[in-house]
Amino acid sequence: MTSSSVNKVRISVPASSANLGPGFDVLALALNIRLEVTAEWSPEQVNLKDFDDPLDWWHKAVEPNCNYGGTLLDFSIEHSGEPNLLATAFVKAVLRGGPEYHLPKELKATIKSDIPIAQGLGSSAAATVAGAAIAEMWRKGTADKNDVFTDATEIEGHPDNAAAATYGGLQASLSIGKDMRATPLKMHEDLRVALAVPNQTLKESTGATRIWLPEKLNRKEAVSNQRALLTLLYGLKTGEKDAIAAGFDDRLHVPHRKARIAGFDEIVTAAVEAGAYGVTISGAGGAMIALGTGDMMPIASAMKESYERHGMEAQALAPEIDKQGLIVEVLKG
Repeated sequence: MTSSSVNKVRISVPASSANLGPGFDVLALALNIRLEVTAEWSPEQVNLKDFDDPLDWWHKAVEPNCNYGGTLLDFSIEHSGEPNLLATAFVKAVLRGGPEYHLPKELKATIKSDIPIAQGLGSSAAATVAGAAIAEMWRKGTADKNDVFTDATEIEGHPDNAAAATYGGLQASLSIGKDMRATPLKMHEDLRVALAVPNQTLKESTGATRIWLPEKLNRKEAVSNQRALLTLLYGLKTGEKDAIAAGFDDRLHVPHRKARIAGFDEIVTAAVEAGAYGVTISGAGGAMIALGTGDMMPIASAMKESYERHGMEAQALAPEIDKQGLIVEVLKG
């Protein structure tokens, strides 16, 4: 049972771009496109065992008190009556916290996101991290980032995105014994990001797109991917253009996912001609991410125009690399 006197918080979580070519399921970069939540809960509590299902609690305590904005507005209308991922993560994090399973009688939330949904930019991870952070604040009055990362990883199962969303910067997810850990990696301060985000999603979830991927790589391809990952990490650290370009040569997931992106090869070519060091799919797609230096908007615009030549409307974005990760602010109730 919570003993915290905190009852109102503001949470901010960045977007993230995972994989970065050969860093499949182990690398992610935080981007300063954010999900922001103001959450307030009642001091009165209920016991989860008094409900037939956690969804019953959500319908009664959360659903009537949620307001959505940004990219979540249309999504919330389209999925009306379904539990939002933030509330789901909140409940699951609470269930991990102790045997009594108490929840607030009422939870109010204003949720606004600028993160494109279902485009490989970590919208699900951001919501999961936010929900876990709110749960930690409700239970303990504090949200240790290590605890939030552990919660989010166990809830969603994507430690790469969870790491970037929680800690910011370029993060690698490690497996040490039974523990998943995150560690920051050095990234050259001159490197910048460009994105092209199609307005139409791929429809399939990240999990669904995994069925397109091979179960095994032959030895030559496996060695190639290992070499590409090391080359990419070297390029990200040094800012060397040729190393980044070579490092994006993935053999595991990009060759199988690129067919789902209209004009993939043309998008890559247009970005490189506009000055990009390297270009690849962001997460599971359909957004594309390019790395380079200086003003990245011409690169983002070149990718956007290539999408549109193939009948796909798209946004051109050049977000800053986020270095803060999860931000938690206690508010007066």
